[in-house]
Amino acid sequence: MILASHPKPARHIGNLPRFAARSRDWPKAIVAALSTALSIALLSGCGKSAAEQAAPAMPQVRTAQAKTGAAAAELRLPARVEAGQHARLYARATGIVQSRSADIGDRVRAGQVLARISAPEIDNAVREARAARAEALAAEALASDNLRRAEPLAAQRLISQEQLGERRGTYEAALASRKAAEARLASSADIQSFQAVRAPFDGVISARNIERGDQVIGDAQGTATPLFELSALNPLRVVVDVPQSAVLGIRTGLEAQVAFPEVGGKPAVARVARLARSISGASNGMRVELSLPNPGERIPAGMIGEVTLQVPHTAAVAVVPISAVMQRGGDTQVAMLAAGDRVAFRPVTLGRNLGNEVEIIRGIQPDETVVLSPNALLQDGAQVALAQQAEPAAKAATPAR
Repeated sequence: MILASHPKPARHIGNLPRFAARSRDWPKAIVAALSTALSIALLSGCGKSAAEQAAPAMPQVRTAQAKTGAAAAELRLPARVEAGQHARLYARATGIVQSRSADIGDRVRAGQVLARISAPEIDNAVREARAARAEALAAEALASDNLRRAEPLAAQRLISQEQLGERRGTYEAALASRKAAEARLASSADIQSFQAVRAPFDGVISARNIERGDQVIGDAQGTATPLFELSALNPLRVVVDVPQSAVLGIRTGLEAQVAFPEVGGKPAVARVARLARSISGASNGMRVELSLPNPGERIPAGMIGEVTLQVPHTAAVAVVPISAVMQRGGDTQVAMLAAGDRVAFRPVTLGRNLGNEVEIIRGIQPDETVVLSPNALLQDGAQVALAQQAEPAAKAATPAR
């Protein structure tokens, strides 16, 4: 007997079973979705050319015009004050300090005796040299008389020519002996003069290292200590190290302002006196010395101050907004707006930072157009659209204070 199967009733979705709905409606749904997407695409492209649909939008940039920088740059540098002249005075004679007539802080004149050294052996050497000179003078006088008497006798052939020659030789030897004796006496007198220690120029005693009764050694080598140190304080010498970026603008006679925190009033006026004309490897700068008048010797040597120089530029300097400068490929560059509204990157050398602006010493010229805040994705040679017109050139930038 065959039993009839009774399937379970299917769940309905609407008026159709679920299985029937899936199997029959999917193709229709896919076709409807594709038709809708195609319609939207056709509508969006309506009214546009093929070139407009294919070309991407150009990036928009803001620009500014480079301004002309100031004719001179203000340069502020730390400075050290030194004496206009400074000397360390050593002993030339060996002996005992007999007297000292100058001390620290004393103002002395050139040639003034600062100390005396007692050296009996030097005095004895001078006396011996004087005696030797007197002996040489007597021998010369005797030889001269003998020669004077021999010459007429030789003319009368009363003495031979050989005898005349001997007397002439004796005189010449006596003459040479007298000159040698005078030289020894002068040398001894010079050494005797070294017993008095004198100031070589007008100045102030800045160091004193001897007392009465001390033994000193003349012309000592190595670790000898100076008896005195003498400094001339008017004018003073101001020493600065000028960086390489400014050395070409420094010249002799250039005026500078020198200020000291401890000294009130207006800064003092100094002038460039000497240039090293060589850049030091230690400081990466050139040593420059300025002459600073110091009437009344109010400013002591050794003070630290600040020098302000107005250094003229050797070429025209451009000033651009600081937002135009970027680091690209390890170099400092500026994006320029070239012909055809295309971007051109240029390496530049920066000068002073003026706050919202910066000086460009090398790389661009005043009145050229630069791109502000260039996008990192912006490529060299890319065409751009201007978001606004370039700002007009302003007046020359003033030095930062």
